[in-house]
Amino acid sequence: MSKLLGKADLENIIDGATFLGAGGGGSAEQGYYLLNKIEEKLGKIEIELADPEEMNSHELAVMVASIGAPRVMKQKDFGSEALYGFEFISSLCSLGGRSVNYLMAGELGGFNTLVPIYVSAINAVPLVDADGNGRAVPELSTTLYSAFDISLNPLVVANSSGDIAVVYLKDPLNYENAETTARSLTVAWGTVASFATWVVDKQQIVANLAPGTISRSEEIGRIFRRNANKKDVNSLSEDLKDAGAVELFVGKISSLETKTKEGFDFGTTVVCGEGKYDGATMAIDFKNENIIARVDDRIVAMVPDLISIVDIETMKPITNADTTQGQRIAVYGTPAPGNWMKTPRGFLCWKHILHTLGYTGEYVPLRTNET
Repeated sequence: MSKLLGKADLENIIDGATFLGAGGGGSAEQGYYLLNKIEEKLGKIEIELADPEEMNSHELAVMVASIGAPRVMKQKDFGSEALYGFEFISSLCSLGGRSVNYLMAGELGGFNTLVPIYVSAINAVPLVDADGNGRAVPELSTTLYSAFDISLNPLVVANSSGDIAVVYLKDPLNYENAETTARSLTVAWGTVASFATWVVDKQQIVANLAPGTISRSEEIGRIFRRNANKKDVNSLSEDLKDAGAVELFVGKISSLETKTKEGFDFGTTVVCGEGKYDGATMAIDFKNENIIARVDDRIVAMVPDLISIVDIETMKPITNADTTQGQRIAVYGTPAPGNWMKTPRGFLCWKHILHTLGYTGEYVPLRTNET
């Protein structure tokens, strides 16, 4: 059943999606920026959120997102790129005799989940309660869309000037080629752009992607709102445990290595333990998103499961674009949505990144406190 989202709901979604973004998906600060832009343009904020189970079989949803380096994205006035991208892909679908009925998030994140919400508000098009991954991802090939062979055609890339590039792949499942093309355009346009693709129906959303995740983001955002003034990590961890997340580590960032290369933020966050973790060290390797976390060289979490960071001082989830040396953080692990485990490709699509980071082994499942 459809429901209306107001400003308070969207604020919760920003925080919850930042947590579920697993270090990527854009900063919550950027999400709040887009939320303010909606309010400035329209006054009252009211977004229709549609249950994918109630979509008609012929109805279609299209994904719109930002693409680029998160630390650069924070410095840009983003918004028009997404509007241009959605307008053009909708026109392309119309030429093919198809209508776009819904917008959809390609991933979860404080910013990228708000991008389709922004477009939804401006164009009065409903948003589907789903996303393409149930987390944020660094590449087009590290997606459930790729794992389940969902066509990329057409792929539209847009910049803030309204320049549009339309990519039709000879092989519509050549995600590596699409990634190279989209990233090249993004770098040429100053490392920030939007892209629109993945025109999907109800069956694909429910069977292959991540339904219900916008509502889940709102639920987790309420947990952070409830804990905002407590400054109590134990209380937050107990509440997040009820939402499926497990505390992995608490401590202070002792070193942070980050470099931006080919439109990605690469790095390692090293955390010295505090409290019950005193004397231990966690290292988190990331490529935009957190990829693998080790405590004293023992793997505690890895993709496709989620590794999320919370700033203890603010009691807010943060991305790898927001971390700083000396910051006190709590680190959480959350199991990936079930569709990641339905096919071996749910892990295999991450292997090239893990190899780059020096890990050549198999998937290590996230352990909960009870296992």
